[in-house]
Formats: sequence, C-alpha cells, structure tokens
Amino acid sequence: MRQNQARPVPFPGHRPQMQWTFEGTVDRQPIRAIGILALLAAVAFGCSPEDVSESAPPVDGPDLSVPTTLPIGSAASTSPPTSQASPVPVPTTVGEPVVETTRPTETGPTPAGDLLFPISDFDTFQETFDRSHPFQPLERFCAPTDPREDEPRETDRGITDQMVTIVQIRTRLEELGRIGMSIPPDGSVSTLKAFAGLVNEECGGVHGRRIDLRVVEAPSLGGAGVDLDTLQAAACIEATEQMPAVLVLDMSGLGSSAVRCVAVDQKVGVVSTGSHPGDLIADANGALVTLSSSAEELMAAAVKSSEERDLLAGRSIAVVVGDSSGQPDSVTSGLIRPLRWLGYEPVLHLLGCEGSATCRVGRETAVSRMIETGADVVFPLLNLASLPGLVGEMVRQDMPRPTIVQTGFNGQSGDVAARNVASFAGPAAGAFYDGAMVVASEPTGAARLPGGDVPAFDAMCNAEYARASGRPTGITFSPASDIFQTVVEACALMRIVARSVFDAGPDPRRRDVVHALEHLGPVDLPGMLPASVGHRKHALPDGVLELEYGYPCGLDTAGADEPDFGCIVPVGGYRKVD
Repeated sequence: MRQNQARPVPFPGHRPQMQWTFEGTVDRQPIRAIGILALLAAVAFGCSPEDVSESAPPVDGPDLSVPTTLPIGSAASTSPPTSQASPVPVPTTVGEPVVETTRPTETGPTPAGDLLFPISDFDTFQETFDRSHPFQPLERFCAPTDPREDEPRETDRGITDQMVTIVQIRTRLEELGRIGMSIPPDGSVSTLKAFAGLVNEECGGVHGRRIDLRVVEAPSLGGAGVDLDTLQAAACIEATEQMPAVLVLDMSGLGSSAVRCVAVDQKVGVVSTGSHPGDLIADANGALVTLSSSAEELMAAAVKSSEERDLLAGRSIAVVVGDSSGQPDSVTSGLIRPLRWLGYEPVLHLLGCEGSATCRVGRETAVSRMIETGADVVFPLLNLASLPGLVGEMVRQDMPRPTIVQTGFNGQSGDVAARNVASFAGPAAGAFYDGAMVVASEPTGAARLPGGDVPAFDAMCNAEYARASGRPTGITFSPASDIFQTVVEACALMRIVARSVFDAGPDPRRRDVVHALEHLGPVDLPGMLPASVGHRKHALPDGVLELEYGYPCGLDTAGADEPDFGCIVPVGGYRKVD
C-alpha cells in the first residue's frame, strides 16, 4: 500500500510553468557549484595498452579508420605507431611560465532564473514510489521490519544464514596527487559503512541477514610496465571470486574494463555512479545499473543542446578523446554520428593513454592541428587526469579560445574535475575553460543557486549520516560541500543494495538479487530528479541538465584563504532523455 506523504521539497529552483525542454540561450557568467560526484569514471574508464603515435595512426572500430586529426571520412594515414608504453606518464606542458595569470574580471554569478524542474512533473514522479517499503521512506533511511518466523538459510556464494556480502571496489584517487591533481579526501568508505550500519542495527538487517560490507582497493594509475586495465582486473577477481561479492559498488571511478569484468565476465551485479558505454550496459544484461546516464546518452544530449543553442552552425568542430577501452566507439555512436547526421564534419583527435590514466600522447600535435584548422567548437571528452593537460596545452600554444562543450562522460560534470583545470594547469587555463557547457544527469551546484532548497532525500541522507556517525545532533555538512554530495551518493547506493536484497525474497540466490536490482522501478538519486530502472533501462536517470563551469566561481562559500578554482552550476532546464 502506498502511504500518503507530505510533498517533499523538489529540485531547487523549480518553476511550475516549465516544460520538459531547455529554455533558450543562457548568458555565460562565472558560476559556482559543489561537489565530488562519483569521481570519475573519469580516471580510468578503462585504459588500453595500445600504442598511439603523435602522427595519428588509424584506430580500429566503426567509423574510426581515419587519421585522428582529419575530418571523419577522409583518407587514412599510413604513419606507423611510434610511441611505447612508459611508467606513469606525467603531463609536461602545463604550469609553464608562458601561461598567463590574468583572471576574468567578473565577480558575480547570474544562473538561469527559470530552470530545473517543473513542480507538476516532480509530483507525478513522486507518486510512483511506494514509500511504505522499508528501504524507501523519505523521513529516514530505512524502517524496521518484523522479524521473520523462520531462520535464514545459506543459499549461495556470498549469501549465508547470517550475511550478504557486498563489496566496494574503491579506486585510489588519491594516487592522482602524484601527477599534480588536487583530490579531496575520499569519504566513500566511511559513508557506505555508516549506511550499512543503519541497515544492520536499526532496520534488523534484510530478512534477518546483515550486510557484510567489504572493501577492495584498485589503483588509479598504471605504470611499472603494467597497464591499468590489468591492475583493475585483479581487483575484480578479488571482489568476485575471493570475497565473494553478491553486489559490487563503484563510487570512485572504476574503469569500464573492470566493470565489464565484474558484470559481464563474472556475472555479478554492479551499482556504479559513473557513466558507462551503452554496449557495456547492454552486455551486462541487467547486472549493471548506474546512477548516471550512459555515455552515448550524454553525448547525444550535448549535441542536441549545442544545436538548439546555435553553437555549431558555420563552426569548425573538434572532438578530443583518449584511446581507452571502449571510448572511441562510444564517441562514434554518441557524438560523431549525431553531428554527421546534422550535416557537420567533426575532426577527431585521438590521444594515446598507454595503459595509464593520463592520455597525453599526441596532445601537442592535436592542439597545433586544431589551431591550423581553426577549431572554434571543441568537445574535450577526456578524463579527470587528462583534461587539465589538454587545456594547459591550448593555452601554451596560444590557441584562440573556442566554445567548449563538455558532458558528464568521464566524470567531467563534477566540481572536482572542473576545478583541476585551474588548480593543475594554472589560472589562464581556468579562464580558458570558463563558460564550458556541461550536459549531465546530476544537478551539480544546484545547492548554490539563490533561493534553492535542499531536496528532501538529500537532507534526509545527511541527517541520517550525521546521526549514524556520531556528529552532534542537528549538525550536518553544508549542502555546498564535497562531502555532502558524497554522503547522498553513498545513501542512494546503499538503499539500492538493500532494496535489491529485500525484493529478492527471504532466501534468495545471487541471480535473484540481480533480477531484483534490474526491476526496482523508481529510485531516489541525488537531487531527486526522476530516475528509474527496469527491463532494458539500466542507466537510472530519466533526463539531463545543462550545467556551466565558471572561473572564478563567484558563489564560493569557502574560507578566504582557500583559492577559487571555479565551479559548476545548472544553467538550463531539465530535459527528458528520449
């Protein structure tokens, strides 16, 4: 039975009159946002060890058998690969004296006024929830359940009479500090443990079993002659065969090759915060659900937004992508084909990653060719560790500043990713990246919009975490802080886990849990935008938003001694994914 609930606070900045469409062009202003956001399938979407030369050899895959810096469909180059794998490649073209330090003069934000989410549609979506479900209330994380009359029994690997084994594979993003990245402390382990504790201690577990949450560490950097895919595959095997996991959680950017190992090869369910290729999601056959739209959905939405904002007509379009596993194919289907269908001839620049997190082979050549061809629209679809080096190289070569269109693909919709452009590559790079449009499925920076309310789910998660972690009563994190978003993501992930195990029945087998995961229906995600999972729909968000990076931020609430490296906020309305 569905309970009548007081209407929760919807997405900040809603306007009842809005439609499911973008509301025209938004002036670019320096703007500010939040967050850590999943960090980053970004880092290692899955890097392949294939060699790529700066002279741009052909790449295997559909529609990509062309030189990387010539228009799609042109004759292929015969230049052979020349690069060889090296230990951890470190960007070398940023932070040099030639990079100017002038900052933009604007000091205040002007986010879009009429944006985000129509109240009528919010209410309609909320009516689809069964808030009487023990793992679906809005006023608390979970509700106690009646003790079962019989005793639980062991049914499968990872499901004993007392425990259900859940494994978080944590990517060690702090390793990126070795190459100059600024990464905030990772609170994912402690937050997930806090919510697992609520399930076990306050809700009686799930059908009499406790959540046995374990952690496996995975590297974020390759090197020493071992590529990143191989290193992350080892984490996959440890989690699925040695633990053994009934479900695997990915909050910090596990590469897509490792996710494929878990969900496709091992047939273990994965709940991820990252954006993954559509073919990987399809191949997982329901064993992979993600809190982000698929890579192709995000890129296709970015093309649509760019076209509606008249950013493409009469412009020279460049696309930059790394040769990490699966990425060229995703960019072909999600970005190149839609652009070509609209009549444009994008120029592809493929950078070599050499099995590591940093894609830099061919970077200087790519920038010089963008300058030669007069590229004035750039889609820089690189990961967290690679984008700052590209932007820094654009500044170093004095490239005329183009319109930059970005997506949540590779984790580039989070503040942590965007802020690293300025913190790693310098103020001039931040100014160069200022105004970049980002199409994503998460409301980064919404808490900083004037007059915005914190959504009910987000507020509940942080209040429950504060209580579970022993913080003083009523003391929670600022909605504008990185940790606030981390808490909400952990809360959403653990609710999905608990719901899946509960819905699988009193004595489920592993396949029952995966089946339940695939058929959860409506799901609460950060920001409370519509999201659901069902047969053949495993990327949970039902829509996307337009965001924008601003440098300097102007809405920053950080201390005066903390540098302003820019931020992201929503600037366009919500659009349902076709």
